[in-house]
Amino acid sequence: MKMQQLAAALYLVFAAGVAHAGGDADPPPSFEPDALDRDAIIELVSDTTTQCRKEKDGSLCANYFTDDGVIKRLMYDDGARRDGRWFIDDQARLCILWDGKIKPLCFLIFAQDDGSYNLIKNDRHITTILGTEDGNTRGL
Repeated sequence: MKMQQLAAALYLVFAAGVAHAGGDADPPPSFEPDALDRDAIIELVSDTTTQCRKEKDGSLCANYFTDDGVIKRLMYDDGARRDGRWFIDDQARLCILWDGKIKPLCFLIFAQDDGSYNLIKNDRHITTILGTEDGNTRGL
């Protein structure tokens, strides 16, 4: 008898899962309909200098994104420079792999009403693009 009850319970769980997976199913949790898509990210950063703010400490920086995937960063407070590669991954996230690192940092990007862009990693606001300028305007 216990085997029949277990089989019936498993059937109900399976049937409920199949019914829920229909056309009205919620999108997966990683789906962000308001995030910039691949083309919009490329248009935003390619051959562009961005003015940025790191949210953890409010420090300001400039990043130059070349059109062939190189990124150069300058921190304004101490003049520290950093180089790396940028790309868009298959989840439409801007990813940066800094030289000497083995794991890229990947961000969803959300346009804000004030013209800035919030970069989000793991549901946390990491940095903000405050503005953009065409070309390498800071000599990076």
